[in-house]
Amino acid sequence: MFKKTILLAVFTVGNLTAGYAQENPVNTKKLESEQHAKWKKANDEAFNGISESPFEKPNWGHYTKKDDVVYAHVFDWPNDGRLIIDREMKVRTAYLNYGEKKLKTELVDGNLTVFVPEEAPNKIATVIKIQLTPTEDWANLKRYRKANAQLKVPTKQEQRVVFIGNSITDNWTRDHGQFFEANPSYVNRGISGQTSAQMLLRFRPDVIELKPKAVIISAGTNDIAGNRGAISLERIAGNIFSMIELAKANNIKVILASVLPASSYSWSPSVEPADKIIQLNELLKAYAKENKVLYLDYYSPMVNENKGLKKDLGRDTVHPNAAGYDIMEPLVQGAIDKIL
Repeated sequence: MFKKTILLAVFTVGNLTAGYAQENPVNTKKLESEQHAKWKKANDEAFNGISESPFEKPNWGHYTKKDDVVYAHVFDWPNDGRLIIDREMKVRTAYLNYGEKKLKTELVDGNLTVFVPEEAPNKIATVIKIQLTPTEDWANLKRYRKANAQLKVPTKQEQRVVFIGNSITDNWTRDHGQFFEANPSYVNRGISGQTSAQMLLRFRPDVIELKPKAVIISAGTNDIAGNRGAISLERIAGNIFSMIELAKANNIKVILASVLPASSYSWSPSVEPADKIIQLNELLKAYAKENKVLYLDYYSPMVNENKGLKKDLGRDTVHPNAAGYDIMEPLVQGAIDKIL
């Protein structure tokens, strides 16, 4: 459906030059191509890294979405200067020219309306940038809500273990799922891209309420990458320590995993993480020793001479490949056996 929508948009752009085509058949294709390329370049933000919009397709064009931003691609411009958008949108601000001009948004006769200039700013199509009010599910609590509800209360004999973490944990099931298949009492609750603060917020529904015997906490690298803004190493460690304290208060044994080595982040190229990871691991290890928590050292067997992830153990500079998980699995299994 998404591809069909994009194709329809391209088709519409093509129709706009139909009159010219009849007069200048030789140059039509070249002109259309040049115009469309120029228009797309000017609207690059609305095309790169987008996903299909969850909102109903409007009669004036279509939507694309990126995080908390919706792009309204308007091909049929409203003559009265009133663009009707999906009422389900929680609009914070609408913009023309990607932020240069704010547009008034009001509920008019039951229709969520963006007030736009009466004349279309662009003859091909105009993109209205709509900044949504951030969703309350900042920690992605809904990710495992259904799975948690379906998970039965563990029996007295079951040694349930929850793995909470980021993409390194999340991808484990996908890239080396045989580990979890062989251990059905191990529950993966990793979410790609998450920081320690997000994990702390979902620690109760995704760990405590599942009533495990033990939890493996793997967090920190996305904080260093700045996924949710700048944060000190002490604050990162503090979030992780809070998770440990919550687990202990609920009689859940803790395995505190080190942050894996990383020399760079493809999604945050300005950050140099190698030394920060070492410093964070030192904070975690010291806390574990002082508070009698089992510290799981993934770092040492996986680091190369440049303080990064060994090339043969990663599919990039951060995430383990199958060989990487082959290193991690006996280490975490040994830690589980030890505390249980």
